[in-house]
Amino acid sequence: MSVQGNYAGNLLQPVTLNLADTTLTDVGTATGNMPTIVSSFAFANPTGGAVDCSLYWYEAATTTDYLIWTKSVATKTTELISDMPIRLRAGDKIKAIGALNVRVTLISMEMYPLSPMR
Repeated sequence: MSVQGNYAGNLLQPVTLNLADTTLTDVGTATGNMPTIVSSFAFANPTGGAVDCSLYWYEAATTTDYLIWTKSVATKTTELISDMPIRLRAGDKIKAIGALNVRVTLISMEMYPLSPMR
């Protein structure tokens, strides 16, 4: 009997950065052989007005950016999304658009293949 699958492990250090403007910005890239799961992300808006924020998944295999989340984030608030896991393969990226000084944070973990018991 053969068992195949993955289990979540190795919670990675958060990736966080201030966005510079309304340009699509690379936030995180999957590297190595292990698939990566973005388990949650947050947009923090310290500015004086609401900001339209968007998150994109860049699929390396097709060189395509896919819009996966968009919302207006109110002034001086944070939007945290933790119920939409995103699986990335090597070379895939997460990109974001917001506004000057809006901070985006990704929380990710690596997936490890299950080994069959002998």
